[in-house]
Amino acid sequence: MKYYLSLSSGREVELEVLEQGPGTARLLVDGREVAADFLDVDRLGQYAVGLDGRSYAASIEARSDTQLVVTLAGESFAVTAVDERERAAGELAASRPKAETIMASMPGIVVGLRVELGQTLEPGDPVLVLEAMKMQNEICSEHGGIVQEILVEAGESVAGNQLLVKLAPLEEEA
Repeated sequence: MKYYLSLSSGREVELEVLEQGPGTARLLVDGREVAADFLDVDRLGQYAVGLDGRSYAASIEARSDTQLVVTLAGESFAVTAVDERERAAGELAASRPKAETIMASMPGIVVGLRVELGQTLEPGDPVLVLEAMKMQNEICSEHGGIVQEILVEAGESVAGNQLLVKLAPLEEEA
């Protein structure tokens, strides 16, 4: 099984477990084979670890299913770890078109609409102008899409976080 680790330092590591037995494993770390021995010291996240004949004391604290804090030789690292299935699922989800809802970032008055129903927007295209505290703020789409619903009119007062416009995702091009 392959795992992809993102360290708090920004370093990315690919880790593959080649063989695993009681207390031992053969690992491929960024393409380099490593022999590993490990012993769960207290069943509370403390481990004695041997990597290629060198010994380490390690502490591993799970913050969530994918977030870990690893302390090795007195230095702590935040680590995000996902396996190859989770990574593939995340890449698939990221590649799908996204629907978007545009909300008022603050209370104000809609000064003007820049869109109409059915219009196609690119990421960053202006949707409307909202006046708040005597300043006009252009509200733009983040992902783009097709204007599906306009829930406000020019001259209308809106509350902060009020839903203004709904965008349907752009269809993937074939």
